Amino acid sequence: MPPSSSIVGSIVERKSGPGTPKPTSNFSSSSSSGFPAVQHRSKSAFAKSREDGKKFGTGIGIGSSKLRQIPTVVSNGSLKQDASASPENPTPSLEKEPDWREKISKDNEAKVSNMTDEEREEERREILERFGEKIGDVLKRARMAREKQRQAGLKAEPMDLTQDGIPITSEERKPQERARSPPPSALVTPSSTRPSSRADRRLRFAELGAEDVHVYESAPSSPKKKALALPPPDPNDNDTVSLGEWKGKIVSPDPNSLEEPPVDDDMPPPLVDDSAPQESIQAIPEPMEVDQDPEEGSAEYIRQRYFPNAPKNDPNIAWLKTSAIPSSTPSDSTLSSSFSNLRFNLQGIPISALDSTTLPTHLGLHHHAEGTRAGYTLDDIFLLSRSSVPAQRATMLGVLAGVVRWLAGSTRDDGFLKTKEDGMKELAEHSDELRKRILSAGIAAMQERGSNGLRAVEVIWECLVGWDLDSLYIEGIELDTERSAISSIQSDLEFFLPQVAGLLVQGTLPTKSQSQLLAILHRLARQSNAIAESIVFTPKLLPTILQTFIFTSTSPSVSLPLTDSQDSSNLIPDHSAMHLIHTLITSSRSSASEIEKIADSFLRFISILPNSTPYSLTQATAMLTWTLRIYKALASYGLYTRIAGEAVRELAGLEQYVISRTSKFQSGAQEEGDEYGLKIAWLELIEAWMTCAIDPHQTTPVHEIRWSQVVGWGWDKGISEIQSSLGSDEKEWDVWEAMWRAQAAWLEGVKVNGVKGGEKEREAALETIEPLFEGGVAAGVLLAALNIVEETLSKAVDPAKLTELSACFQVLTSAIRLWLACVPPHLEGPPPRPPFTLPFARLSKVAAKLIDHLVWSVSNGPNSAVHRRSISQYLAYYVRLSRRLPDSSPDLWMAQAFSILLRLGIGNEDVVEGILRNATALVTPQWTSTRRIPCPQVIWEKGGFAVLEPFLGYLLRPNPIVVVSPLTITPKSIKDSTTQKLPPIHNQSRLGGLPLQRDWTMTPLDHLLRSSDSEVFKTLPSGWDFSEVEVTRAALFLTKVVQETLINMSLSPIALTREETVFRCMQVFMLEHGQTQNEASREVFRDADVKELMECLLRNHAYDDGLSFPSTLGEVDLEKVAGRFLGPSVPFFQFYTDFVALYDAISFSDPAFARLLLAPTSMHYEVDYRKHLWCDYGHLLKTIRTTPEKVLSGDLREYLHPTETNGQLLGAYLNALLRGDIQAFPRFVAVHHLASTIWPDLVEEGAYFDEKTGTMLKAVLQRGNNEVVRDIVSYHQTKTSSGSKVLFPPDCFELDEERKRSRRECVVRWGGSGLLSRIEGLL
Repeated sequence: MPPSSSIVGSIVERKSGPGTPKPTSNFSSSSSSGFPAVQHRSKSAFAKSREDGKKFGTGIGIGSSKLRQIPTVVSNGSLKQDASASPENPTPSLEKEPDWREKISKDNEAKVSNMTDEEREEERREILERFGEKIGDVLKRARMAREKQRQAGLKAEPMDLTQDGIPITSEERKPQERARSPPPSALVTPSSTRPSSRADRRLRFAELGAEDVHVYESAPSSPKKKALALPPPDPNDNDTVSLGEWKGKIVSPDPNSLEEPPVDDDMPPPLVDDSAPQESIQAIPEPMEVDQDPEEGSAEYIRQRYFPNAPKNDPNIAWLKTSAIPSSTPSDSTLSSSFSNLRFNLQGIPISALDSTTLPTHLGLHHHAEGTRAGYTLDDIFLLSRSSVPAQRATMLGVLAGVVRWLAGSTRDDGFLKTKEDGMKELAEHSDELRKRILSAGIAAMQERGSNGLRAVEVIWECLVGWDLDSLYIEGIELDTERSAISSIQSDLEFFLPQVAGLLVQGTLPTKSQSQLLAILHRLARQSNAIAESIVFTPKLLPTILQTFIFTSTSPSVSLPLTDSQDSSNLIPDHSAMHLIHTLITSSRSSASEIEKIADSFLRFISILPNSTPYSLTQATAMLTWTLRIYKALASYGLYTRIAGEAVRELAGLEQYVISRTSKFQSGAQEEGDEYGLKIAWLELIEAWMTCAIDPHQTTPVHEIRWSQVVGWGWDKGISEIQSSLGSDEKEWDVWEAMWRAQAAWLEGVKVNGVKGGEKEREAALETIEPLFEGGVAAGVLLAALNIVEETLSKAVDPAKLTELSACFQVLTSAIRLWLACVPPHLEGPPPRPPFTLPFARLSKVAAKLIDHLVWSVSNGPNSAVHRRSISQYLAYYVRLSRRLPDSSPDLWMAQAFSILLRLGIGNEDVVEGILRNATALVTPQWTSTRRIPCPQVIWEKGGFAVLEPFLGYLLRPNPIVVVSPLTITPKSIKDSTTQKLPPIHNQSRLGGLPLQRDWTMTPLDHLLRSSDSEVFKTLPSGWDFSEVEVTRAALFLTKVVQETLINMSLSPIALTREETVFRCMQVFMLEHGQTQNEASREVFRDADVKELMECLLRNHAYDDGLSFPSTLGEVDLEKVAGRFLGPSVPFFQFYTDFVALYDAISFSDPAFARLLLAPTSMHYEVDYRKHLWCDYGHLLKTIRTTPEKVLSGDLREYLHPTETNGQLLGAYLNALLRGDIQAFPRFVAVHHLASTIWPDLVEEGAYFDEKTGTMLKAVLQRGNNEVVRDIVSYHQTKTSSGSKVLFPPDCFELDEERKRSRRECVVRWGGSGLLSRIEGLL
C-alpha cells in the first residue's frame, strides 16, 4: 500500500509540571464492576460539583473536617498569641482573578458602536421587558461598587483553615454592609441538620430597597411550647467573647394610622455609609429595663415567669402584648360581613362584636390564634375539634352541638330576621352546608372513647333529630329532600351503622346517649326507604336494638346495683324502639320480610297483659299498642297472618281486656300507649287480618288465614261490644272511625265468603248499626265532623288546620265505606232502601267544593301531602257512593268521576282503574248519538277503548317496582304493594302517575312521538295490534267524551284548557315530523275521523264559540304546557320551528294546521315566535285564511295589545300588506299594529308615542294601493280599558268626526297640506 499523509497525528505525552493539575477520570474508581457508578439526575449540578471537589481536592471543595464544624468565637489577644507562636503556618492566598470584566466590557462597547439606532432601541426595549425598568439603576450601582473596590484595592481575605475559631479583628468597614439583625430568640431551636456545605460558602446579600421588603404576619408560638436552644457558653472560658444583646424595638405600625412609626436610636441604620471605615464589631450592651413588680397576668409578668431567657422585645413573644391588652374597638381588618367571622361561646351561642372585645379572659373564650377577641369562629371550632388534646376535642364538639341547636331554633322562629349582627343572614343562607360539615365532624369523632364519643353522638343528634323536631310526628311519607343534610350521610352508612351497632353492643353508653342513637336511627329510617333497608340489613344492628331497648333481661322489680352509665330506665322496655320497628316495616316489603323473622318475640307483650306485667300500666300499654301496630303493618303486606291462628288463646284474652277497659282521657294531649290508642290498634289489626282472609291466596305464604277462622273467632261480636261503650266525645271520634272500618271489613268479607252474599250477617249487623245512625250517637259524631269540614272549606285553609280537617274527613270516609258495605252485592245502582241514613246532600256539596278548592295547593311540606291523601280518599269513596244515590244520573256520575280523577293521589291506582272501567262502559254508540258527540263507527269495530289500555295502565303505574299501599288495604294491595310510604315530594312529579293532569286522555300521543324509547311499546301485550291512526283516533274520541261531559255539567274549569288543546293537536300533526313517504302509508292528520275530532275539540276554544273557560285553576301558557312533554332541555320555540317547517312541507293549507300556527304569535309570547312566522316564513301567510272569529283565543286583544314596537316586524307587516297576498286575521293584525304605530288616538293609556312614525304614513302613501291606504287611514279600535268587544271589518274602518279631525291635524303637522290633499277624501 503506498504511503500517504497521516490523518491522525502522533500521540505525544506531555511532561507534567508542578503547576499542571493531574488529570482525573470522569468515572469513579470505586466501582468494582468496571461501569460508572449510578448517578441520580435529581442532584443539582452545583451539589455534584461540590462533592467532586471534596473527593479530588479541587476547587472550593478542599476537604477539611474543620470546615464542617461550627467555629468558635475567640478574642483578639488569644488569636495574636497563637499566630505569633506558629509562624510556620502562613496564610495562603487565592490566585489573582483574571480581569475578564474589562475584556467583556470592551467587546460589548464595540458591538454597541456598530449597531444602528433602531437596533439599539430594540435591544434596550428587550432588556427592559426582561429585567424591568430598574435594571439601569441596578447595573449603575454594581459598577460603582466595583470602582470603589478597585480604588481601595480591597481583596477578600482568605479564611484561616489552621485555627479553630473565627477572629473578630479591627478592619475597614466593607461597603454595602447589611443592617444588623436582632439576635436569635431563645424560643427558636437551631437546626441540627444544617448542611456542612454552608461552612465553606461566602454569603452574598442582595442590595435591597424599601420597596423590596415585605412583612408577613405569622401565627405566634404556643406559650406552652418548650424552648430548644444551644446551651450558653461556659462562663469560665476566657477565650469566648459576648457579641452583645440586641436592644432594639420592633414596632408593628397600624396600617390605618397616619403617624410614622417611632424610631429607636439604638437600632443601626439600614445601610452603612460606603465611605466610613470598617470598625471592629463591638457589642454595646444596653441596660436592661426590668419591671421590678409587674402586674400579675400582664405580658411582662408572663415573660419573666415563663420565658426568662427571652429578650423583652423578642418578636416571637410579641403576641403576649396584643393578647394581654385587647383593643377597645375591633379594627376594620378583623370584622367582616361574612358569617365566617362570627364568634361563638362555649354553649354555641353567637357573641356580638362589642361583647367579644369586653369579655374577660377567665371565661375560656380566648384560646385561639387571634387572642384579642373573645369567642371562637367556625374555623377555630373545626380546627380545635381535631386537636390532639382530648379535652379540647370534647369541648369543641360540645360547641358544635350548641351551634346547631341555636341555628335550628333561630331558623324555626325566624331569629335571623330579628338580629342586626353582621353575618347572620349569610349564616342562614348557608345553614344546610354548615350542618353537613358539622355532621361530618360528629361522625368522624363518633368512634372515640369517653366523653368525645358521647359529644359526637350529641352532635349527630342535633344535626339529624334536633334540627327538625316536627318531623318526628310525620308518618307515611319519605322525608328526603333535594338539599337535605341527611343525604350527605348516605355515602357513610357503611361506616356509620356498624359503628352504632358496636356502641350499643358494648353497653357502656349512658341512657341519654343510647336514646339519642335510637332517635338518630329513627330519623334516618324516615328519611328514605333505602336508608331504612340499610338499617334492617346491617349485621347485628337490629338484634342489638331489640336486646338493648325492648327485650330487657332484668325485671324492674329486681333490685340490682346500677353502673355509672345506667339508670333505672335501662331496665324498662322503650316503646320508641317499637316505633322504629314499625317505621322500618312500613318502608318496604323487603324490610318487613326480614323483621317477620323476629316477630314472634313480640308476643311476650300480648301473652302478659298490662294488668299483669311488672311494668307500669302506661309503659305496658304502650308496648302492647305498638306490638299490635307492628302486626298490622306486617298484615298490610299479607305477612305474619299465621299468628292469628297460632295465638288464639292469647288474642282472645287480649280482646276481652280491650273490651273491658273503659276509655280514660287526661286533660290535654293523650299519651302514647293509653287505653284509647290500644282500642284503635286492636280494631285496625283485626281489620287488616279480615281483609287478608277475604282472599287467602294473596297472603304470603298463601292460606295462612282463612275466613272460616275469622268467623269462628267471633271478632264481629267484639266490635259490637266496643261500639256500645263509646260516647260522642271528640276524643273518641278516632275510635268510631276505626270501628266503622273494622265493621266494613267484616261486611265486605261476608259478601265474598258468606252464604247468599252474607245476607244474615248483614241483617244482624244492621240491627246494631242502624239505630246509631238514626238519631243515635254515631249520627251525632258524623254531623259534628261534617260541620267542621264545611266551616273549614268555607274559607282559606290554614296549613295548621290540615290535621284536624284530615281527621274529620277520615270519619266521613269510614261512614261512607260502612254504608257501601251494607249494600247487597248483587244490586247495581241505587238500592231500593238505604241501609241507614246519611246526610247525602251535604256530602255531595262537600265533594263538589273540594274539586277546585285551594286546599290542594296548600303547601306545608311532607305533612300536607299526608293529610291531602286522607282528603282524596274521601273523594274516592264518594264517587262510589254517588253511583248508588237515586238522584244521580249517568251523566252526572261521569262528570263527577272525571273531575275526581284529577284529585286522587298515589296509592289510589286501583280506584282510578275501577272508575275508568265503569265510566268507559257507559260510553256506547247510543250514548254518544243522543249527546251529539261524533263517534266514528270504526272505533267500536276496533274494540272501543281497548286500544288505549296499555297507555293508560302505564300512566297510572309508570314504575311497577314501587307500588304504594292505599290507606284502606284491599286483597289486591296486600299482594302488590311494596311500601306503605309516599315517595318524597320532590320525586312525586318526576315519577309521573297520580294525580292525573287535565290532558291525561292525550298521553298516548307522547308515546307515539317517542315510540323508539317508549316503555309502553317495549312491553305491549302479544294480542295488541293497532296503528297510529287508530291510537290517535281513540285518544281524541276519549278526550272529546271527557270534555263534553264536564262542560255539560258546568265543570269547564277542570276541563282541557285552550293551551293544552292547542299543544295536543300540534302533536297530532307532528306525528309526521321525520317521516318519509315510504315510512308512512298515509298522514295521520288527513284521516277523516281524526280531522273531525280535532275540529270538534278546537271549536270549543274558538273566539266565536261562546263557551267560557274560567281560569279558576290558573291557565298556563303553551311553553309551560309543552314543558311536561319536552322536558327542561328542549324549549318550546324549537318545537314551534319544527312545526312551522312541517306546515311548509306537507300542510297544503290545512285549515286546522293553519289555526295552530297563529297560537304562539300573540303578544303574550316572545317576539321570536312572530319573527319566525312573519319574517322567516312570511311566504306562508298567504295560505292562512283563518278569520278572526275562528282564532283559538278567548280574547283577541292578546294579539293586538300591546302595540308592536319591533322595527323588523313592523317592516314585515308593511311588506305583507304592500304585496297584497295576506288576508283574514293576519291582515287584520298587520293593519292594527301599523295603524296603532301611526295614529295617536290608537295608543293605549300610558304608552309612548313617537312623532317620527309619520314617516310610516308617508311610506304607506307612496307604495301602497288604495285598499291598503284606506285601511291604514280609516282603522280604529276600542281601548282595552273600555271593556268593549274587539271591532272587526267593516266596523273597524268607520271613523267618527272627532277622530277624522285629530288625524287631519296629524297629517298637516307631519307633511303639510300637500300630504293632506292625498288622503283628504278618506278623512
